[in-house]
Amino acid sequence: MKNISTIILALSLIPAAHAVEIAPLTGHRYGGSFEDANTAAKFEVGDAATYGLILDFDSEPDKQIEIFLSRQTTQMTTPGIFTGSPLFDLTIDYYHIGGLYMLPEDGSVPPFVHPFVSGTFGLTRMTPKHSDLTTENHLSLSLGGGAKFFLARNLGLRFDVRGIYTMLNGDTSIFCSGGCTIKVNGTGFVQMEAGAALVMRF
Repeated sequence: MKNISTIILALSLIPAAHAVEIAPLTGHRYGGSFEDANTAAKFEVGDAATYGLILDFDSEPDKQIEIFLSRQTTQMTTPGIFTGSPLFDLTIDYYHIGGLYMLPEDGSVPPFVHPFVSGTFGLTRMTPKHSDLTTENHLSLSLGGGAKFFLARNLGLRFDVRGIYTMLNGDTSIFCSGGCTIKVNGTGFVQMEAGAALVMRF
């Protein structure tokens, strides 16, 4: 319920737009690691598929307000020689709002290709699938780029890559319930996400 309220609040802050693009997203997310400050043990987030939704609202001819929602169902692992040893299942959600800027057309690409850069900020929600561990919520931001390919007036494809940085206090203990699984050594962790989406423009 809290996540729905956050999305509704974000939508209420968006000014009236000339058009909106709705883009169901699929992709793959890589990276994300922690080091335990007490034991120096390393923990890694397994690479896994993602799915989500991108909403882009026109604000100026070359600028859009962007909402980025993405979910990864993965595992927390400890590094091994060949594959990591799974500790517990983990879902990582990103709830972000920000902006997208269309790069100026210079004739070097076809007119139906629209390169862009984007930046968003918001919330990272990490939910361990273990009854003894708690859900973590932390601030995060992303920076990325890609291109949209409109093969019809209101229908196209979008491909992009973004880096997502989640902020953690160096003294933070995460996934706690009675005791704590990891006492983080560092100020955050980074994931990379490559995605493709079908864009519907209204």
